[in-house]
Parts: sequence; C-alpha cells; structure tokens
Amino acid sequence: MDIKKTSHTTTRGRGLLVLTYWGMWMASIVVLLLYPAMTGTCQTQSASPTDPATFEHPMPLGESSTNDLSSVHNFTYQLQDIDLQAMGNTSFDLAIIDYSSDGCENGEFSSNQIQALRHSPGGDKIILAYMSIGEAEEYRFYWQNTWSPGQPSWLGEENPDWEGNYKVRYWEAGWQTIILEYTDRLLDAGFDGAYLDIIDAYEYYADRGRASAAQDMVDFVAAIRAYARTRDPGFFIVPQNAPELATSIPDYLNHVDGIGQEDIYYGYDGDGIATPAGVTAEMENYLNVFRDSGKLVLTVDYPFGDHEDIPHYDADTRMKIDDAYASSSANGYVPYCTVRNLSYLTINPGHEPTEVGRQAEKANSRTFVLYPNFPNPFNAGTTILFRIENHRTPVPVCVNVFNIRGEKIVTLLDGLVESSTHSVRWDGYDEHGLAVPSSVYVCRIQARDSFQTQRLLLIR
Repeated sequence: MDIKKTSHTTTRGRGLLVLTYWGMWMASIVVLLLYPAMTGTCQTQSASPTDPATFEHPMPLGESSTNDLSSVHNFTYQLQDIDLQAMGNTSFDLAIIDYSSDGCENGEFSSNQIQALRHSPGGDKIILAYMSIGEAEEYRFYWQNTWSPGQPSWLGEENPDWEGNYKVRYWEAGWQTIILEYTDRLLDAGFDGAYLDIIDAYEYYADRGRASAAQDMVDFVAAIRAYARTRDPGFFIVPQNAPELATSIPDYLNHVDGIGQEDIYYGYDGDGIATPAGVTAEMENYLNVFRDSGKLVLTVDYPFGDHEDIPHYDADTRMKIDDAYASSSANGYVPYCTVRNLSYLTINPGHEPTEVGRQAEKANSRTFVLYPNFPNPFNAGTTILFRIENHRTPVPVCVNVFNIRGEKIVTLLDGLVESSTHSVRWDGYDEHGLAVPSSVYVCRIQARDSFQTQRLLLIR
C-alpha cells in the first residue's frame, strides 16, 4: 500500500534574490564533500560531526524548556498570516512557523522576534522553522528570474499541483548549497531547529529510475544536521512525512530528532475525510519506529472541510478532532488538527494548551530535579538519577514505570527521601519479575504534589 503522498502546504508571493556569500558557499561545499567521510568507518578519527555524542551534554531535565523535545506535549503549526504576539500568548510547547512573515526576504523574522517568541508570556516554546528541501519555491530569497527547468542543472519541472514550486535534483551540490545558506538564516534568527518538508520527493526520482534516491535524501538530511550543529550543537532536525525511510534506511534515525506526519487520521483522501484504516495502520507502524527510538512524533490532521480557510466547529468536526487527538495520543504521539492552508492559529476546543503543565514544571523545579537516565537506550538496566532540593524533613517520593498505554509496570521506590541526590535502577522487569518487551516506557517520579516524567527506551 502506498502511503507516501507529497504534501506541500504554502503558496505565497515571489521573494527577492540574495547572492550567496563566498565564505558560506565554501563552508557548504566543505561539509557536502566531507560528509561521506565524516560518517565513514575510519578507526583513527574522533567522533563525527553527526554523532550525537559530539554535541549533546547531559543536563537536568526541566532546566531549560527549550533543550529537550521530551518536554513537548502539544504544538501549533502555522505558516501564513503569523501573529507572533498572539502565538506567544498561547501555552503551546512547540511552534512550527515560516522563517518569514510573508515567505520572502523582506519579511524575515529577526533574532529579537524569535527570542521573544521562545520566551513569551504564554510560556517558553521550542520554535522550528519550516524549510522545503525537496522543491524550490520561486518566492524565496534564492530564486532568480532567469531560472527555468534545467537552468540551473538541479532545477526540475514545475509541480503541476503547486504553481511556482519546482522539483529539484536535491543530491546536486548547487541546490544543497542553497539549502545550507537557508539553514544559516534560520540559525542567525535563533530558531531551535528546522522542520523539513518534501522529504518524499525521493519517490519522484525513484519512480524514474534513480536507485539511490532514498539514500540521497537521507544523506541530504544528515548533511543539513551536521552543518547546522557546527554552529548550534542542539539544533533540531524534524522532517515531515516519508516515515518509511527509517525502516528502509535505519541510519536515518541517527540524523533526525523527531518526525511530523500529515493526514494519518484525517485528510489523506481529502480534507475532512477519514484516512482509510489500512493507510493509518501502515503509517502508525512506520511512526512507531521513531517513537520506539525515543524520537518525538507529531501528527497533523485536517478534519475541517475542503478549502476551509478558518476552522468551523460543528458536531461532526468536533467528533473528528476528538478522534484524531485520542488516536494519536494513544500511540504516544503529539497531535494537532488545523486547516490545510496553515494560515490560522488553531486552538481546538477541548484540546487547548493549558498553563497547568507549566505551573507543575515550575513547582517541580522547586521540589526536585530529574536528570537523564543512563544508559538510554538500555538493555540490561538503566539508572534514574534525581535530586531532592532543600527540604528540612524527608519527602515522600514515589518512582513508577509505565508502558505507553499508561499501565503501571513496576514501582521502583515508594518512601521517604532526604534532601540529596538519589538513584534507582530498573532492570527491565515488571512487578512479577517478568521481562518486559522492547519499547518506550515512561518513568514518573512524584515528590509530594510535584512530578516529572522521563522516557526510557528498552532494547532487548
């Protein structure tokens, strides 16, 4: 069954040309030329720039809400008509936006604007910038009016479904250099990461005989991440759609921090239409590979009527929204429903982001600190480290492990604990002494009225 449908979500006016700086161009070429060597098997080299160990350093969870995607419990996705102040007043944990107010160079958001959104009145947010890497868009800063299919060599035919958008031979250095300059603009503006679209462009070329099309796309995504992390070691890469790549090319998981999937429950055959059960099941199987690897999984569904620019909430639409949220959450994903043109800050009734979670995190930070478990992923066992902060008397602490369905697996600690640093170990067995299967589990630590959670990835 073919689930891989190219989805492109924005049409805007034409942007202005900006010539590539020589210094950036040379750096881009160096990364692209050296990337195969950086991911090679040379035994005498130190960790490669794409190795997470090169950049990621243990730090207490909750110390900064913008350092860990495991803190994301809800998100919003808007690419047009963006009102940064209105978005900042919401309590969403993560926001996906265009890097520009109108898609063009003149509308580029400043670093001050992005910083204000990251630390906005509604609460701290992780901000990802949308970036299409599988098609060229003629309103973007890089577009030249003299271009046409074949000129430059990497530019393909216009997408018949999206005027002004063109196929690209994404494996060619000319296009990749442009995307790395685009990435520099995201870094300059202070975005936390990039949300990469048109990953499934590889299908177009695979269908036309390019045997390496899938691997070419994986290599391209990996090169973007390696390049970005030379400047920002914590820069997130979250692709949209084409989840099957993690199954056909498992190394893909080493180069992404999560995935977004459109139309998993509503919208595959048209906005407002339930996605066929077989397609949903296949998507879930692919997405579970990401989830079970500890990656953030975002789902984007379109339960509103076709060509509906502003959400309207009749009884039927509310039922679809509730179904999409429940189905996504039951799988351990993070759901969102909105209109296809992504021009509206959609806050769905009954699924509003709330301040409750944020206030709990603030209370938790005054009560205890939860550190990353180690090792993670693990096989024989993992250690969970936490610190009780400045209490004169012992604090009641309970440490439980749950599966992704919310069922308790085992209690690791239930008793009074002094103010100090403590650790508990889980060996991957339930309360009956039976080994549990490979999966993502959730450790929940409660101290008095405060609690924190942490994902544990068990691999047998």
